[in-house]
Amino acid sequence: MLGLSPGQHVLDVGCGPGIDTLAMAEPVGADGRVLGVDADPAMVEAANARAHAAGLAGRVHHQTGDACALALDTDSVDVCRCERLFIHLDDPARALREMQRVVRPEGRILVVDSDWGSLSIDTQEIEVERKLARFRSERLLSNGYSGRQLFRLFKTCGMTDIEIQVLPVVILGDTGLLGYLTKLDEVERDALEAGAVTRLELDRWRLEQEEAARKETGFGCMSMVLALGRVEGDRHGRG
Repeated sequence: MLGLSPGQHVLDVGCGPGIDTLAMAEPVGADGRVLGVDADPAMVEAANARAHAAGLAGRVHHQTGDACALALDTDSVDVCRCERLFIHLDDPARALREMQRVVRPEGRILVVDSDWGSLSIDTQEIEVERKLARFRSERLLSNGYSGRQLFRLFKTCGMTDIEIQVLPVVILGDTGLLGYLTKLDEVERDALEAGAVTRLELDRWRLEQEEAARKETGFGCMSMVLALGRVEGDRHGRG
């Protein structure tokens, strides 16, 4: 969706271990630059080690930083991407406006995020499943409904030429993988401690999911939302 081209300067906010930054090095070419920013120093160290091992340290770099206060000059990058970060932010609008600041006029911003409220797991214990889904979205994450909010966020922050895609994440049969990806054990434990579910409810739920695992009949799905927009040319018109 980004349509990167040679010579561009690209920013990845919340870059993690640098998997995507390294992938973007090829389309921007030898004259381009890719910068990854992450709040976790361990992630930044791992990402820079990965870039060095790939022979890309000259044009791919990673540094620690705050998504809401980027240590970059205004109008200093052509394209910005951000994946699965806004779910952890109390003020995603502030982060988006900061991205708008550093992206040149007419440059593009891509934000990809989960809508944890859309998580659906096949079960007869529907009330328990909904309690667990809401607990994760509203208690364990700063902004668990981030994905569904991206269109409104882009509009209110003045982005133009907005495109939205919704991608389903589907897991069939393997409830162990489903539990791993959704951190279900952690959600169940914390929900029980907080009184969001009872021990009896949780026991029934777990028994059913264990049976689904044995029979390989488990099913889970969730939506990922991709929002792509352009930074308006008139910087003074931004909110």
